[in-house]
Amino acid sequence: MALLEIKNCLDPVLRKMCLPIENIDGELVTLAENMVETTLAAPGVGLAANQIGLPWRMFVVNLGVETEKENLVSVINPEITAMEGSEPGEEGCLSIPDVLAEVNRATQIEIKGYDLDGNEVCYEAEGYLARAFQHEMDHLNGILFWDNIGKMKRDILKRKFKKKIKEQDA
Repeated sequence: MALLEIKNCLDPVLRKMCLPIENIDGELVTLAENMVETTLAAPGVGLAANQIGLPWRMFVVNLGVETEKENLVSVINPEITAMEGSEPGEEGCLSIPDVLAEVNRATQIEIKGYDLDGNEVCYEAEGYLARAFQHEMDHLNGILFWDNIGKMKRDILKRKFKKKIKEQDA
């Protein structure tokens, strides 16, 4: 397995609507394994395929996010089929390191998709896991978490991030 490069929020791939996956093969399984390893090493809760430069509708997410046990699953061609409630909560993103913001998300969701064997899967989630699923779904639709906050706050965070990138490149 290999660690993959995580694209930052300035990469245009993160702003594109991701394409459905037509074929689940050994290459996709290997990619998913590498995405799991990358997520754990980052460390993160989830990782969408476009965050590693591939505009495909797939992500990995840690079902054990609120426990001591890692349980990362791959979801292919996911869609949210139900949402309820709303509450603010702090979010960050592997593509926007060291930037956090309060984002409103549904408190409960149901998501359907396919696993790496091509079987349909359905997850019902609440709390932080529901937030993580919604965050990854946003990535697949070309949306970054800071798109869900007010313009002034978003502009401040963008300037902070760009300044940090310049400092790293210097």
